[in-house]
Amino acid sequence: MRKFQVGETVVKPGLGLCKIKAIQKMQVDGADCELYVLQAGEVKVMVPLSAAHTGGLRAPMDTELAEKVLGTVAEPIFLEEDQDETPQLYSIDIDQARDQVKRRDPVELAEIVRRLFNKAKVEDLSKYEQEIYSQSMNMLGDEIAHLEHTTRMKITHRIRTLLGEARKQRKSKFESPLGPRG
Repeated sequence: MRKFQVGETVVKPGLGLCKIKAIQKMQVDGADCELYVLQAGEVKVMVPLSAAHTGGLRAPMDTELAEKVLGTVAEPIFLEEDQDETPQLYSIDIDQARDQVKRRDPVELAEIVRRLFNKAKVEDLSKYEQEIYSQSMNMLGDEIAHLEHTTRMKITHRIRTLLGEARKQRKSKFESPLGPRG
């Protein structure tokens, strides 16, 4: 397990991108304990070093992971030739998706965004699906924006563009006047 240093940016599930402001020693229940002092905006939290990784504290996305995430959203969801597009093709388990959002795993978030983007093209998303889609998109946008030193808005626009292009590619497979492509 890698020990993070003061000044590093990390991702904490439930909080997002944080800066490590300090590493402090304290007594907790009579035992000495080292704690990361994390700050995200105005919020400060302390996380025991011993539980940081099991609690999901991680480094932000690197370039390789960002490419994997963007590749996931750019991947068309193809239908079988005789298959109709229905909302069920893109359904997600709400409770499972909420857990995935809490964990902030970028690849899981990318798949949620991909499925719900396509579902929204077939029927209106439920309130819960809209929340999950928005949270997932914002989390991906924040992390990739941090990596690329840009804004969340620019990244979410890029993700939506990739999703739209993937959807056009998926549709064109069966709507081509030349017939299905391999």
